[in-house]
Amino acid sequence: MLLVTGATGNVGRAVLAELAHKPVPVRALVRDASRLGVAAENIEISTGDIFDDASLRRAFEGVEAAFLASAFSPRMAELHLRCVMAAKAAGVSRIVQLSGVGADKHVCCARALQWLGQIENTTQEAGIRVTHLRPTFFMQNLLRFASSIAQQGVIAGPFRSSKWTFVDARDVGAVGAQALLNPTHAGQAYTVTGNESLTYQEVAERLSKVLGKTIRYTDITANEARGRLQASGASPVMIEATLEMWDACASKLINVAPTNVVKEITGKEPRTLEEFATEYKTLFLEGAPFALESDEVMR
Repeated sequence: MLLVTGATGNVGRAVLAELAHKPVPVRALVRDASRLGVAAENIEISTGDIFDDASLRRAFEGVEAAFLASAFSPRMAELHLRCVMAAKAAGVSRIVQLSGVGADKHVCCARALQWLGQIENTTQEAGIRVTHLRPTFFMQNLLRFASSIAQQGVIAGPFRSSKWTFVDARDVGAVGAQALLNPTHAGQAYTVTGNESLTYQEVAERLSKVLGKTIRYTDITANEARGRLQASGASPVMIEATLEMWDACASKLINVAPTNVVKEITGKEPRTLEEFATEYKTLFLEGAPFALESDEVMR
């Protein structure tokens, strides 16, 4: 039995979709089964909450390997610790953990990187074999600009002229599924990326070609970005964590070159920005809302 937590997030849902119809039983732990979006004869649903002991016992019972993903928050380490302890008590032999590039509990420039470092450390100390997935920035996060792209033809952010290495969350999910299925990935840490690094100006140029309208990138200050995040309803701690992460990348404190991980593990090339934009063209042109699920916001 394989377990997928965070199964309603874009990465967790992708893991589940990759495992659907495979000759292996899969359990999805969710709080709201109506949001799952994936169904197959080999998938069973376990409804519950990670902060509920009984839910965790039911979810991890009989599980060989588990995929762990959680919301970005100051409570990440606590949440992962609860899952890891439940996994250990149930005799789970392997964990595949969704982390992020730059994870380091000792880093001082970005609290989100500290949170990621803490969750990795929590899993390692438990003595369960673990595969760390460290994706770069998700292409899905570009959809946060869908409204301004549709209305003004603008992407605005404090991203300066630095290059950012993007990856489609579905490609991360495909790597996660293979790591669950194949025990030889245990003990590895994979930096999961797309096939190129781009400045936001280059992102705007690529989107212009796909969408058939002129998109321009406008650099704004961190304080201006803070105001936009406040207007979106983000909490104060997540606003500052987001700005710190963006600054760490714009300042090249996190500078990751593309890797071959997706191709080597899944046998397929990672999706390009053009392919991603084509698939989500309607959302970009109409400014339609898109759920940036809790397991990948900030990545």
